[in-house]
Amino acid sequence: MTYAFRLDAAACTGCKACQVACKDENDLPTGMLWRRVYEIGGGSWARCGEAWTNDVFAWSLSLACNHCVHPKCAGVCPTDAYLVRPDGIVIIQAEKCTGCGYCAWACPYDAPQLDPGIGRMTKCHLCAHRLDLGLPPACVAACPLRCLELIQVDDAEPQGRGMALWHLPGEEHPFPLPAFSRTEPHLLLLPHPASGRSASAAQVNNREEIAPLGRQPVHQELPLLAFSLLAQGAAGLMVVVFLLDLCLGYTQYTGLTLPPLLTVGGLLTAALAVAFLHLGTPGNAWRMLAHLQKSWLSREVLCLSAFGVTWALAAGLRLLGVGAPAWSLVAGLSALCGAAVIQSMHQIYRLRSVPGWNTVRTLAEFVLTALSLGCLLTALLLPVHAVPAQVMRVLIAGALAAFSGSALLCLAATGGNNRRLSLVRLVLAGLGIAASTLLLLLPAPPPGAMAGLFLLALIEQALGRWLFYDRRKPNL
Repeated sequence: MTYAFRLDAAACTGCKACQVACKDENDLPTGMLWRRVYEIGGGSWARCGEAWTNDVFAWSLSLACNHCVHPKCAGVCPTDAYLVRPDGIVIIQAEKCTGCGYCAWACPYDAPQLDPGIGRMTKCHLCAHRLDLGLPPACVAACPLRCLELIQVDDAEPQGRGMALWHLPGEEHPFPLPAFSRTEPHLLLLPHPASGRSASAAQVNNREEIAPLGRQPVHQELPLLAFSLLAQGAAGLMVVVFLLDLCLGYTQYTGLTLPPLLTVGGLLTAALAVAFLHLGTPGNAWRMLAHLQKSWLSREVLCLSAFGVTWALAAGLRLLGVGAPAWSLVAGLSALCGAAVIQSMHQIYRLRSVPGWNTVRTLAEFVLTALSLGCLLTALLLPVHAVPAQVMRVLIAGALAAFSGSALLCLAATGGNNRRLSLVRLVLAGLGIAASTLLLLLPAPPPGAMAGLFLLALIEQALGRWLFYDRRKPNL
């Protein structure tokens, strides 16, 4: 036997007794709401001769965690902190949670929220402690019109008036619910007559009230921004060093390839250190390999670990003066692990709940970051006078390709909140294209040219990553 919420939106007055009861029952901190009442309205006035007519409408929608049949939050959690009880109730096991917030990204209903006070994710647990005593959830008990109920369902389609969201095509879901329900939420919604109005005609009028406490502004994602740039730069640098050795016969320049190789380790160490700043409970980070079967975040941690181990072996062999084929084999394996890190990052962000990330553009941005930083870091760390001109030209050409790709992505962008920042990034990419082209025409880069080009690329990529996190919009 499983439970589901049944909401008659046509009868809901928006009194918010359910919202207040939930907050009181669970002693939630200021700003946190496990159950949120959305105030939805729209319409306008139009002059008709001497009179004015209107099509104004307003209604309320009370939503909490829907304890889905296939909870996406549980599927992506790297520590496997989510527990699905036999009665379908989805509970967070706080002792396992790292507070990484990945479940909040993945949930299409914005249910999981970070509690900064304890550094862990929290959400509605259907008042399981009350259910075990034979009592209804606090929100249900508080509803004065009994328009919010808890019903018992089985795996069959619920019968009676209304709709079960998991049995309807996406276009029939009322605003502001997501257009898909692949998680099969345990929610039986009896829609308000005005819910058929298009999303363009309706809006949430109390967005500032119901915004999840765990919603991260872009500036609070700076640890992730720095982590992604550092890790992708390290991966790109490792791939470039390996390809130089493999394709250009660079083994003879063993002493010159050592600085870029050691820089890979420095970038990777910095990336891992910054990543801990993003966790609410860093002490649980050791659990992040617990869900390799489903979570791409667990797989990213595994790929990063493999990248670090293989890099250490490659660096050790280089310091000992060991050349091909042993060094090339280990370095190639490390470069492959670096590429796997980028691919796992790409999969982490390919979430249906975040349409701005769920495109091939995400992979393109990550690859361009690795190409740009990898080529320019290598060119910056290798002495110009000791490196064959064709090697430096290959590295500059790689940077030119990265700048060109970034410019194309900027031109292809169709939306976004920060058009000015997008324009700044486009200008920087254009300057990078011009500078890289000029350097390719010169016999050798002038002193300081590579440092300036690297700084330009770093700023351009950082702006791109800021815009990347800015593309995440509220699910509800």
